[in-house]
Amino acid sequence: MENRSQETGASKAPAEARLKLAATAMASNMKLHATKNGGEKGSTTTVDQETAKKIIEQWPATSKMAAQNTMDFYGPPNEATPSKLIWYKNGPWKRTIAYRDEVPHDFPEPHTDVLEQFIDYHVPADKVGLVAQLEGSIVIDRTKGEVSVHCDNEGANTLSLNMMHEIVTGKRTPQEAREFIAKEIVEYIMGRPAPYAEKFQFELPQGEQWDTDETIVHDVALDQALSKVKQTLGLDKN
Repeated sequence: MENRSQETGASKAPAEARLKLAATAMASNMKLHATKNGGEKGSTTTVDQETAKKIIEQWPATSKMAAQNTMDFYGPPNEATPSKLIWYKNGPWKRTIAYRDEVPHDFPEPHTDVLEQFIDYHVPADKVGLVAQLEGSIVIDRTKGEVSVHCDNEGANTLSLNMMHEIVTGKRTPQEAREFIAKEIVEYIMGRPAPYAEKFQFELPQGEQWDTDETIVHDVALDQALSKVKQTLGLDKN
């Protein structure tokens, strides 16, 4: 087993650099709150189709099929690395990532997770635990205001997010949602009508769904130090 140090780069960051970054980030925070013009911009350029195909050529079978299916439906990705392809704003999705590396997943039937897809969506803090009971592939980022899910196909991802919404809105319990997924995914895989796997059954939120929380650090010395750094960097003029 690889022996990796528990020490991170944070321990080596000079005090001056820490203050500079904190001051810059604070100024950016204020600007984003004022303009609401933030969040993920992604990329509008696309990767050459042949380049993308060459990248996935040696990927495992499931990963390759998931990536190819996504390209067939949405076109070439916006970004590509040896281990992943990324699409922005493809269809109803905020972002889609096809991964080379597989993760085993046994719910609702054995498969590997290789396709992650994101939507803008706010999950209230008191609902996060309920959503977690649905399945482990749903990832909630309350600060960004987005939810992602990863599976081996887009239908399963759509189905899981539809069930997530019904749990958040109180229409189903986590157990009821799990039982529905078990039935609906069979219909989808067998090529029969499966509306919950084929389209979103709720209106997707528009725009940023940030949950920026609240400030709890109130330290006079820190405030003075940050103010001084912002003045030095000219950030107090923004």
